[in-house]
Amino acid sequence: MSPAVRAACSADNAWHPSLSAASRRAAEEILDGFERAGIAIAAEQRAAAVDIARKRVFWWVVRTMLVGARLHNAGMVELPSVRTAGGAPLRVYRTAFTPTPDAPSSCVHALLSAGGVRHIVNLYAGPMTTSDLEHAERAAVESAGGTYQNARDDAEAAHWREQVRDGDDPRQAMLAVARIVREHVLRPGGNAPRGHVQVHCGGGMHRTGMVMGVIERCLAGASMEAVQARYKAHVGWRSEAEPGGYEAANIEFIRTFDCALVQPAR
Repeated sequence: MSPAVRAACSADNAWHPSLSAASRRAAEEILDGFERAGIAIAAEQRAAAVDIARKRVFWWVVRTMLVGARLHNAGMVELPSVRTAGGAPLRVYRTAFTPTPDAPSSCVHALLSAGGVRHIVNLYAGPMTTSDLEHAERAAVESAGGTYQNARDDAEAAHWREQVRDGDDPRQAMLAVARIVREHVLRPGGNAPRGHVQVHCGGGMHRTGMVMGVIERCLAGASMEAVQARYKAHVGWRSEAEPGGYEAANIEFIRTFDCALVQPAR
């Protein structure tokens, strides 16, 4: 990455498995506070109320951690065999959601200006509130003459991460990822990319980790050992005792992915 991109796009990331349990404790304390204030919650409704509060607390904490703490989780892979419309080897940048995409000092602005990005692929379609970031990203890339792909606008591409996590038919998830790679990374709009490509999800770990792992293994020729090492670096893995956001199913998905699904047509 160029010095300007490195300066604006932090490679820092963090994840702790205790976030879900901590969010549940916070939700229970919130409901306890309501009851102490005289706001009654029926016993048969408490479990549902705790679950609703837990999810809201969890996702706002996650968003604050990712965006507020500048945990951009940035990285890049170059594909010498894939060319932009201008003839340069395609660079695929990876990040999490980053703050203030429309600001001149932002990571997105640096990717558009110094990084030459002209297409952003947002893989995130989960429950975290991100519409403000999505609108700002779209406006930023379109003002630079580029394009924006949002997973929330594509029902087929929205839920493959859950299919992997829940152990459903992996072939369906593979087909969805293959289409993302072919149609939104290698040939956005059916043509060679106008410039380079940014791929991100919420935290740049799971959806982004699997898509980038497939790109690295199948298109950049990286060994599975190298792919796994990079995956671990981007999920905050420190050791077996401190695995960060590591999910073994994601690695298995990358390892067993049918590379023929993403090979460019000859």
